[in-house]
Amino acid sequence: MILGNKRYTYSPVPQNFIWIAEYYDGTHLAEYNLTTHQSSSFYHIQRDKLIRFGLIGEGSQVYINVADGTFTLNDHRLTISYEADGVEFPLTGRTFLYNDIISYKDAIADACMLGTNQNHGMFEQTIVQYNMGYKKTMQLLDVNIHFQCVLGVPYQNASFLQIKITTDKDLDGKLIIRRNGFKIDTIQAPLKCGAAGTINWEIR
Repeated sequence: MILGNKRYTYSPVPQNFIWIAEYYDGTHLAEYNLTTHQSSSFYHIQRDKLIRFGLIGEGSQVYINVADGTFTLNDHRLTISYEADGVEFPLTGRTFLYNDIISYKDAIADACMLGTNQNHGMFEQTIVQYNMGYKKTMQLLDVNIHFQCVLGVPYQNASFLQIKITTDKDLDGKLIIRRNGFKIDTIQAPLKCGAAGTINWEIR
């Protein structure tokens, strides 16, 4: 096991974070093999066998429990729900399968357009943010919900959750975020039928 094991908190290659996909049979696939450093494609992840997916690096681990969609950040477990008309809709923590995973990097590219040396006009790319999460369509009571949650880990800034929700009916409600079972934030978040509502919530 890699995710959840504090021995594995650094990238084996000169990249701040790498993704790790863990399977129910005890095997895993890493973006870069921890021993040989050979790269793997995100598209080779076997989603039907997936139990955890996350990032390791910079002395940290962040990952998703695929069985219930909860996020674990350095031993802190985050769950999300939406409450409307006195009814709380758990968006995570349910026995759904959250294996429609997402992973991408934000990068910038700089080029020197002046001068005559051999690097003239060549671009240098720098990763400025790592992202991982999932999307999930679910039905809770009489509401169809499309839920997407992506953890952004920017360079030298606070990590955040980008939460995106679309429903098939109007809801005048609020997002509830819990850490280790305790409510830590409540955010007013009215939703219009068919229109996506998005919020970036800074990790605390």
